Amino acid sequence: MDRIKTGIKGLDELLNGGIPKNHLVLLSGQTGAGKTIFGLQYLIKGIMDYKEKGIFITFEQTKDDVFLQTKQFGWNIKDLEKKGLLKILCFKPTKMHLTIMTEQLEKDVKEFAPVRLVFDSISTYGVYAETISYFETMMDLGLKKENVNLGLTPQSVTRKMIMEIMGKIKSFGVTTLVISELPETSNFLSRDTISEFMADGVILLYYTKIGGEAFGNIEIRKMRYTNHKHGLYFTKIVKKGIEIGEECSEMIR
Repeated sequence: MDRIKTGIKGLDELLNGGIPKNHLVLLSGQTGAGKTIFGLQYLIKGIMDYKEKGIFITFEQTKDDVFLQTKQFGWNIKDLEKKGLLKILCFKPTKMHLTIMTEQLEKDVKEFAPVRLVFDSISTYGVYAETISYFETMMDLGLKKENVNLGLTPQSVTRKMIMEIMGKIKSFGVTTLVISELPETSNFLSRDTISEFMADGVILLYYTKIGGEAFGNIEIRKMRYTNHKHGLYFTKIVKKGIEIGEECSEMIR
């Protein structure tokens, strides 16, 4: 099986050599757990170590925000962009309709031909989907006004939109990380409650406090078509990005 190396120290060993090629992996984590850094490191190390082009899609940051975030780790993403190895797409849903955004994304992927893609985040995408015009959303999905009486709700339409964008991303045939917020008071692994079932793999990032100490942890919840390590492992953010450490003790779990 062909695999894509993550470039994150210690992670490929847990994944039996890397993420299976063309997989769509949900990267779900709590606030402060390092989701965006994880995603950017996956792209940048792919370019620098394996010469694999990447696209970073963000709904939450400007390019300047991304530049500042990566600069602290010594990653010169402006140079990677100039060389045509990295593409950063910043979508502002308030200015661009989701349908137009999806069409633009598909066009950019076809033209740029990346090996890696990061979508940051499906949670923000879902929030916007809930706030746009209900009837407009239905029209975009090919539904008619008379369907309103069939029990459709904004939440069900939003779930359908998320299913469609996940399906569209998977159709690109690019090894992808889709970032999501991890609910802290729910058994679901994403805010939208459906992404984890559509993804080929699920990686969870936790931020845990015990007494006066804080810990970062990672868990590979699922990864189709391959063996992988189970259990909870320490993570730490160092000068060069995120690293995976030893397996956690039962007390931490």
